Amino acid sequence: MGVLTISCFSFIFLVSALALQNQANVDIVKGKKVVNATETIQSVSQISCVVSCLRLFADGECKVADYHKGARECHLSNQMLDATVENATDEWTLLILKTGMVGI
Repeated sequence: MGVLTISCFSFIFLVSALALQNQANVDIVKGKKVVNATETIQSVSQISCVVSCLRLFADGECKVADYHKGARECHLSNQMLDATVENATDEWTLLILKTGMVGI
């Protein structure tokens, strides 16, 4: 179990470092959520949600994501920001990828 934990931590650290290296900027807005998700990922952390969207960003498959803290659920969307967002409770966090950045 310890080796698995260290491996997961190392992977997340590596991906996070790559994201920073590629100037991956993400705006975080509390109280908003995605309406039409193209993919849902369950039982993940907020950083894993961002990383998942970053991987798909370069191909235009993820433009915005949201994360529900209580459910540990991530929703990815390839639609434009203004067409996908609605108000929600504070447990929801909207993750907006910057247009000019390079994906992983």
